[in-house]
Amino acid sequence: MGPFRCLATVAALLALVFECAHGAPAGARTKRHLDYSAGRSLATQLNDQARDLYRQVEIPDELVVVSDPPLMIRPEDKCDPDSLQSNAEPCLSKVVLALKNYSRIFGDDGLFREEYTKCSKWRASAADVFIITTQLLHALKEQVEAPEPLKLEKWMSEGFLCRDSVDRLYSFSILTARIFNFLSHQHNKA
Repeated sequence: MGPFRCLATVAALLALVFECAHGAPAGARTKRHLDYSAGRSLATQLNDQARDLYRQVEIPDELVVVSDPPLMIRPEDKCDPDSLQSNAEPCLSKVVLALKNYSRIFGDDGLFREEYTKCSKWRASAADVFIITTQLLHALKEQVEAPEPLKLEKWMSEGFLCRDSVDRLYSFSILTARIFNFLSHQHNKA
């Protein structure tokens, strides 16, 4: 075997190993076939619910620094229009992670559960958010498992964390509505 053929074989094997290391055998990765119109409708509903909660939850009198970095969609997640047009998977994967996080925060065992009085007055609205995040996960063809209950320390039940969670949800819902609106428009145009 000549040196060029040997080099080509090694390169092909490395490409195969790289592809398999990222979750699927070579050639088995396929794009999700999603109903982006349903996603757009659900993302709009999520934005409406988040806006309502944003208006309801009081701004606390105190400021607190939360040291844990939030799960956010960042520029490197490729949610810009050009990236969405070429490959929406990296962005949708991050949206899925965020939806699972918000379903945990706003779910039955989350921050707004009944035994935490500072947040529990918005329990009904939080339950609506949980339902919509779960529906969006289904629309993204993701398995929805019962989220692990949040283990909250006493300080975490204070009002400032309720407001922080709602602020982040509202920002996320705006971006998610834009993502699904763009994908729906591109899909309908094709």
